[in-house]
Amino acid sequence: MKTALRPLLVLLLMFIVAGRAQRTLAQENEPPGRRVLIGFKSAPGSQAAQARADVIWLAGGTVHAAFDLIPVVSAWVPEQALDALRDRPDVAYVEDDAVLYAFAQSTPWGVDRIDADLVWPGGNTGAGVDVAILDTGIDGNHPDLVVVDGINYAGLPSKDGSTNPGDWKDGHGHGTHCAGIVAALNNDIGVVGVAPGARLHAVKVLNDSGLGYTSDIIQGLDWCAANHVHVASMSLGGGGTTSLKNACEAAFVAGVLLVAAAGNYSGPVSYPAAYPSVVAVSATDSQDKLASFSNFGPEIELAAPGVRIYSTYKGGSYAYLSGTSMACPHVTGAAALVWASGAASNAAVRDTLTSTAEDLGAAGRDPNFGYGIVDAQKAAGMPVVQIINPANGATVSGIVTIEATARGANGIASVEFFVDDTSIGSDANSADGWSIAWDTTGSVDGAHQVIVVAMDTIGQTASQSINVVVDNVAEVPPGPTTMHVSGIDMWSAKASRGYLIYTKVAVVDDSSPSPQAVSGAIVLVTTTLPNGRSTSQSAVTGSDGAATLSVRSGIGGTCTSTVTNVTDSLTYDPAANLETTESCSVP
Repeated sequence: MKTALRPLLVLLLMFIVAGRAQRTLAQENEPPGRRVLIGFKSAPGSQAAQARADVIWLAGGTVHAAFDLIPVVSAWVPEQALDALRDRPDVAYVEDDAVLYAFAQSTPWGVDRIDADLVWPGGNTGAGVDVAILDTGIDGNHPDLVVVDGINYAGLPSKDGSTNPGDWKDGHGHGTHCAGIVAALNNDIGVVGVAPGARLHAVKVLNDSGLGYTSDIIQGLDWCAANHVHVASMSLGGGGTTSLKNACEAAFVAGVLLVAAAGNYSGPVSYPAAYPSVVAVSATDSQDKLASFSNFGPEIELAAPGVRIYSTYKGGSYAYLSGTSMACPHVTGAAALVWASGAASNAAVRDTLTSTAEDLGAAGRDPNFGYGIVDAQKAAGMPVVQIINPANGATVSGIVTIEATARGANGIASVEFFVDDTSIGSDANSADGWSIAWDTTGSVDGAHQVIVVAMDTIGQTASQSINVVVDNVAEVPPGPTTMHVSGIDMWSAKASRGYLIYTKVAVVDDSSPSPQAVSGAIVLVTTTLPNGRSTSQSAVTGSDGAATLSVRSGIGGTCTSTVTNVTDSLTYDPAANLETTESCSVP
């Protein structure tokens, strides 16, 4: 059955200047019903994903995918079951599984313009950086490309997750073209990419017509996050959905840098590029003008060459293409070079790319070029610094050694250390690493920011900051919890009638190293008199921890007193008693 859907999202930059064509995407043998995305309120995760899928099955739907990255299920659901799903208390929303498309025009020079070729002589080619091309696949047999692996999420559900090269191969050409801009080999044939040493991964989320469902893109992002990809390049776009927005946010939080094409219809920035978690890229021509077709808007973060870009193409060939699809992989490649230069995170790479961009258009960030055209040489040549001790969020006291690593294409001249806004010194000798001793007793207890600034030999700087808590208040040892009898004495004195028999009991606590007297404890004592009669009495200990009791005896003989209990806020520990019984003789 074929299912007609509104063209909300399809992801290739294949828009022709004439405008956007209405698109639907249907596959033979699709299950009946409407293809939708059901967002749940529960947390993401593999076990929860299965439970959410079960809900759809019970509603009569056919599940296409249940994601781990976000709590969403893609499924075909009968129209009559949609309202019941929307009314479930655990369902946040139901939306169309929108179709996305590729952005490209058929009509190259960009590597030279962004100075990527000036980075390579220093040994940085992006080696070790994993780049996923979320697109129509990649020609894995192209002589100018090395594809590490690939996976398919486009087309029939039965092919979802297939790593068979035949399933992720590029029958369109768009994905192969983008892959070549990123990492075509420096091998004296064809073309060379921005980061020829980067590791390419083909994540096919668009079919050979350049179309794909939102859920296909989400599956691709899920794969990128699970496989710790450094950069996900998305030369595709369309309308926005809650599910795609949440998936992009989750992938960025997971450490993936997301780069996307702005779109090719001279209008507002398309999605996913327009999401805050994604670097939106506009296209420029050889005169550094905004390409006539390029989308623009406040979401634009960077610009890059996108007109008549020569790159690899399907079938082992090469082709010229234009579009923001071509601009996007220029930024992706530059990101790979920055990451390979030692950047610590996707956020650090993003900040470096924007802070080193060559400003175009109006001063500062503007809707056409964002922060400017990406400058691979400057971005990858910037020094990189990372604090390795103490850890972010650590509690510190006494003398703390702040340690950092720093590197840069031009060498590091010095590293300066700050606590809040105050410099505590510099280190200009890296023989034993970059470090300084910080006497935290000079700082008030509480939260502080540690900042490390590295400067290279030509004056460029980079910084990193962490937050720590200073806690130099002396620890108060725990107070006593138990008490016991440390001694008991007896004596007698002649009275007007017989004798007075005295018993003195001493009570102490478990303070270490020296037990302390317990005042205010109630001591219960039983005294046996010479005539065999027993009497029980109680008394309260004084400041010396002693309680004295007396009883009258009319005759002489032996008297014996025994402590039977002690009560106080502390717990009485009879096992710790040193003695509890004493006797005395009455004359």
